[in-house]
Amino acid sequence: MSTQSGTGQIPIGSNLFELIEFTLTRKQPISPLLETQQESTEEQIFEPTVFAVNVAKVREVIRLPVLEPSLGKRPEVLGVFQLRGVPIPAIHLACALGFSQEPLNSSAQVLVTEFSGRMTGFVVAHARRIRRVSWNEVMPPQKDLFGGITGMMLDEKRKFVFIIDFEKVLSEIEGQEFARSAAPAERPPVLQSLQSLQLLQSVGRIQKTPVVLIVDDSTTARRALLEIVRSFPCDVLECGDGEQAWQESLRLQGRDIPFMIISDVEMPRLDGYSLVRRMRTDARFINTPLLLHSSLTGEVNKERALAAGADAFIGKFNKRDLLAAVETCLSVLMQEDRAAS
Repeated sequence: MSTQSGTGQIPIGSNLFELIEFTLTRKQPISPLLETQQESTEEQIFEPTVFAVNVAKVREVIRLPVLEPSLGKRPEVLGVFQLRGVPIPAIHLACALGFSQEPLNSSAQVLVTEFSGRMTGFVVAHARRIRRVSWNEVMPPQKDLFGGITGMMLDEKRKFVFIIDFEKVLSEIEGQEFARSAAPAERPPVLQSLQSLQLLQSVGRIQKTPVVLIVDDSTTARRALLEIVRSFPCDVLECGDGEQAWQESLRLQGRDIPFMIISDVEMPRLDGYSLVRRMRTDARFINTPLLLHSSLTGEVNKERALAAGADAFIGKFNKRDLLAAVETCLSVLMQEDRAAS
């Protein structure tokens, strides 16, 4: 089952996306009624739950292949399989989410994903279907529900579908954030001297510290971005999704407007493409650098970002490109302030 093309091209800025639904088998507590019975069946104890992930992250769905043993010690890592000559780790998703381990049998399937520049296989009970939905339908997850969830929505039967945060799942398995596991990056010499910006501030030519707006529903991602942006003499404004960022932007005027905006793409309520499209129709943000920062990879997503009006599309968490982008925008800001003075 190939998913790369989904069910058709989605209009840019429509706030629509496509999900592939799949089931995992969660072990439920045995009810008092069942406890009184002498025997209880597996069907009574194990409950299939519907989850989903953005189709843009899934290359294809395959049957569970023969796995080579893994050298790691994590129980979630079942082993490694070959797909057209490429070795891919197989992650037991139910186990990674903290559920009682579901039995693996011949009907199990693997979601072969590609994001953040890497390929991973997530083993699930059953892949169901692809559906097109609006980010308006996606709610932020309840904190006390279970980890690894980035959003939740109701289907046509009023049953919950839980959207998996695959980046968080992998990061917890590896025991470190993607930002730290990435290869160290030297600071590119884009801006000649940050002291120049501080000097302009000290003599009053820049009357307010520049502000960067960071938009991401992942606290892990915002933390990594904060670490990068705060290495510069900048203030940071944080928003948890595109709709919050848009509502916050409506009250901004003059020097309060961020000198650059870094936004995720996949977010509840309003996605990054739609946020960029809205901002480009607002005269206040016509010349504001807008960067989309996403684990989605490939030229298609880059082209969609640029078509929406973004100035750049940067992969999570590419420190070098992010540092270069912030420094470049600061350099332009300094030149504009010098010219204005």
